[in-house]
Amino acid sequence: MTILMPVFNGEKYLAVAMESILCQTFRDFVLLVIDDGSSDSSLAIAQSFDDPRIRVERNPGNMGLVKTLNRGLDLVQTEFVARMDSDDISLPQRLEKQVAFLDENPDIGMCGTAYELFHDSVRQTIRPPCRHEEIVYGLLDDNVFLHSSVIVRMEVLNRHGLRYSEGYRHAEDYELWARLARHTHIGNLPEVLVRYRSHPENVSNTNKPEQIATRDRVRLDHLASFGLAPDPDQKALHIDLFSLAFQGSPDQLAEARRWLETLARAVSGKCGIPVGRLHRDFALLWYAACGRSAHEGLKVLLSYLNSAMAWQGPKSYMVKLLFRCLMREPIPAITK
Repeated sequence: MTILMPVFNGEKYLAVAMESILCQTFRDFVLLVIDDGSSDSSLAIAQSFDDPRIRVERNPGNMGLVKTLNRGLDLVQTEFVARMDSDDISLPQRLEKQVAFLDENPDIGMCGTAYELFHDSVRQTIRPPCRHEEIVYGLLDDNVFLHSSVIVRMEVLNRHGLRYSEGYRHAEDYELWARLARHTHIGNLPEVLVRYRSHPENVSNTNKPEQIATRDRVRLDHLASFGLAPDPDQKALHIDLFSLAFQGSPDQLAEARRWLETLARAVSGKCGIPVGRLHRDFALLWYAACGRSAHEGLKVLLSYLNSAMAWQGPKSYMVKLLFRCLMREPIPAITK
């Protein structure tokens, strides 16, 4: 087992992150710390630990996260590689439980876990989907793995030539998992085994616009997993719908309805999820699309009611949309 931990100017939390790995109940590992040209004391902190399981490498300069991760993967010579960020915390039994799960399920090529997001006094438990089929479906919308929680079989990565892509910076992990899912089963453990530290220097905070744009590209790429090849108009429609940003005429709403219903059938065929369940899941997307066009009045309400998504979704959506259409007042911007 190799734990791959890149670090760039991470002196504030690095020691705690490393200690959380060194205190694991699973003891047979190499902690590979790669310093990416830090200008702070990160390298000195990594080198200060007196533990033969630690291997410290330093890039010749600042190469960036993607190249550093790929360099690390090329250095791995063990069966498994685990990811760990230099500001997160692994709970003591994390590695033991993940390795046991992978040993018991040789068909699964990657395993993540549930996790706790924390900052200041805030604590939030995140429980992503666990089954492969639910994960493939979940990747349609967003990343359903915490990067710091995953363990991957190197044999799968090497056999299929899988590495992080420079073309998907700030969402490189999401893109890799979506590709990996086409070659192997992937899973999540339901137990919280990692603590994810949220702070202003997180990539999701410092590079949010670029991360969102890259996420949308992965969303579109992943449609091929369901046998879909949308044209440019359908791609734009898909992103608007999943971003809750669609706003169009009743005729355009008909296109939106057809796309969501086509998507539900494709996902059901690929993942075995009942279409009715998918209509319930898409109900918010459909309500938001119609609600933002409520100024068109009853035409929009009739469009809304002309889909199983309206009837499978919460009845409160129907009541709210009726009021909005009668008053010709679009709903305000909403988020998932």
